[in-house]
Amino acid sequence: MAKYELMLILNPSITEAERNNSLENIKKALEESGAKIEKEDIWWDKKMAYKIDSFDRGFYVLLNLEMDWKFIANLTKLINLDLNVLRHMFVKK
Repeated sequence: MAKYELMLILNPSITEAERNNSLENIKKALEESGAKIEKEDIWWDKKMAYKIDSFDRGFYVLLNLEMDWKFIANLTKLINLDLNVLRHMFVKK
């Protein structure tokens, strides 16, 4: 199992409850695929370098993970289905 970082940029205009629901669904999917969440770092609302879907701000969340690379494609599909996620990226440490 390798170490990864997952950066999420969420829609800044949703409510805190919707944001927490999206994060919990993503964390649940990660844990179901065998990933171990080592650290969750919330960067809150930040100005982006360029607009994404007409948003110039985003709610940033960084997750440090230990997981098998085989599950990244399935997790990417699941994250793409969440309309509250503007962008995401897995990076191997």
